[in-house]
Amino acid sequence: MSKQEVFKPTAMAALMSVLVAQGSLAQAEEPKQIEDVLVYGEVGETDSATKLDLTIFETPQTVTAISRTQMNDFSLDNVNEVLDYTPGVTVEEVETSRTYYTARGFDIVNFQYDGVGTPFVYGNVSGQLDTAFYEKIEVVKGAAGLITGLANPSATVNFVRKRPTEELQASARASVNEWQGYRLDGDVSGSLGDSVRARVVVATEDTESYLDRYQDSTDLFYGVLEADLTETTLLTIGHSYDDNQGDGILWGALPLAYVDGTPTDYDVSTSTAPDWTYRDMEQSQSFIELKQQLSDRWVMNAIYTQTSTDSESELFYVYGSPQLDETGLGASTGRYLNEVDQDMLDISASGDVSLFGRDHQLVVGYNRADVNYTAASYQDGTALGSPVLGSDWAEGNSPHPNFVEHDPVYGTSDIEQTHESFYAAARLNVTDALSALVGARQAEIIQEGINYGNAANTDAEETVPYYGVTYQITDMLVAYGSYTEVFSQQLFVNSEFEPLGATQGDSTEFGLKASFNDDRAILTLAAFESNLSNLGEFVGRDPETNTAMYEAKEYTSEGYELEFSGQLSEGFNVSAGFTWVDIEGEEGAAKPYIPEQMFKASASYRVPAVPALKLGGSVKWQDDISTSNGDVEQPSYTLIDLVAQYDLTDNITAGVNLKNVTDEKYLNSLYWDQAYYAAPRNVSAFISWKY
Repeated sequence: MSKQEVFKPTAMAALMSVLVAQGSLAQAEEPKQIEDVLVYGEVGETDSATKLDLTIFETPQTVTAISRTQMNDFSLDNVNEVLDYTPGVTVEEVETSRTYYTARGFDIVNFQYDGVGTPFVYGNVSGQLDTAFYEKIEVVKGAAGLITGLANPSATVNFVRKRPTEELQASARASVNEWQGYRLDGDVSGSLGDSVRARVVVATEDTESYLDRYQDSTDLFYGVLEADLTETTLLTIGHSYDDNQGDGILWGALPLAYVDGTPTDYDVSTSTAPDWTYRDMEQSQSFIELKQQLSDRWVMNAIYTQTSTDSESELFYVYGSPQLDETGLGASTGRYLNEVDQDMLDISASGDVSLFGRDHQLVVGYNRADVNYTAASYQDGTALGSPVLGSDWAEGNSPHPNFVEHDPVYGTSDIEQTHESFYAAARLNVTDALSALVGARQAEIIQEGINYGNAANTDAEETVPYYGVTYQITDMLVAYGSYTEVFSQQLFVNSEFEPLGATQGDSTEFGLKASFNDDRAILTLAAFESNLSNLGEFVGRDPETNTAMYEAKEYTSEGYELEFSGQLSEGFNVSAGFTWVDIEGEEGAAKPYIPEQMFKASASYRVPAVPALKLGGSVKWQDDISTSNGDVEQPSYTLIDLVAQYDLTDNITAGVNLKNVTDEKYLNSLYWDQAYYAAPRNVSAFISWKY
């Protein structure tokens, strides 16, 4: 029996037991509503950029927060969907199970969990990362190199985990879509005694797709326990498990042009993948956190996180340009085993110091991450490994290969990385209105091992500074500026199979922030400029091994962003942003697959005349893009989504989501010279319960 078969009944049993137990409690006492976070975005505290005790209003960078309310309103069940709703971020879905994210012209290569950075080994996301574990997701634009071993002048995505609550609360949600898909979520939290609290989140999802032969399933578990060891000591232990399995998945995508240069125009359901292709991703993450109140002004925080990610896949890659009769395409196959183990430790102390009659904030810390990455690739042992396709390639009839596993043919990797850094930052309150932020991170990254069968040993050390300033013009208006440098390791190899080493650069931002509606909403206007050198850019594959080859490039990005997020009035929430970005390479070459202009807005409104009714919608527009060689263009397009929810009782809500209302046909991404079409108009429905 597979892990998936074991997990699904277990998850469903846990969910049912939670619901039964809570139903019994509901009969014994008055219902206690889960507290709704009604605001889109949040103006509260964030430590994603500086690790100081700053609000979003006080942070000298653009910060976008996607709250749990917004995720629920628009059924944003995975990270791709959340970031697709985030202003200034592009979601480059190059394949069904591989995605890149970009902001301000560069790839996002830094994730954080509760403000602690984690090495982003692949530079992309495989599978579908779920959002069920998180209370909110923050996106800090620009570089956040002060406190993390990996950074880019793009953005940092911080996942804020759900934590236990004092009061008993529970929720469940069931949803269906038009592709015979379903999803079940359960979440229960409360006290287990005077000093112990716990929370459990479970979810299971299974769905087919608009794409031929593609289907996806996810099973999730998250448990977290908090204990007050003393009045000043808090211990937190948590574990999560995410199992994502995709069948009939794309490796590469559709050809975009015929041999004569004529653009292809397939049905949105067209796929190159036979039904035997798959990618299974399992991620387990455990963490233990200790918070110690050192005094009434100082606190120490130590968190250790262990993450293990396993990936197994059998894939079918189609290449070339077809004749007008769809003949002439070639293909290759591969079986891939990948494993990443990460051990991360972050220890910091933060608090207030008095100097020259004023209080100032200070944080000092140590961060270490040990990463082991192993990979093996196998090819077909027969001639089927490189078939020539007929005109029926879109029907997925290619037979399953005979993969020889006793000896990897190519792609063998075994790499160990050590990221070690010391950091310190301070917020100096020069006057009541003027504050200066200064900080630095001294970092060393050591890499040893082999990558694609070749030595991949590198050792890089750098001191990364951070400077910021804020000036509070009025209680509701602040001007700010910030500067930080960039230092980030890469796994990429060049045409000689040599590692490219670390990227280096800097990021500058100036702007204004205005607060509205008693700090329930914030408006940000920002201008930015970033530089990055030795950045690995894909230039092709080695003809003998099919290894991806990269070339070191240098880029400059500049532009501006206008963002608004929060509650305009009671029951009316808005998140909106416009981004303009210009990217230039060392020889004038740009990144034409990134839109120069982009606008995103989402809103929900609780109808006063019918208080049980909430209506919402979103709009996304981007201008035209093209492939790197300029041969294929995607014209500008506009997407519209709508949502309606109705409270059937105080505890039960039903809703409908209609996505891509105008049935826009467009390509998901032109990041590569292949692409596939995004989902057509589709509808889903849900019913939720809360206690």
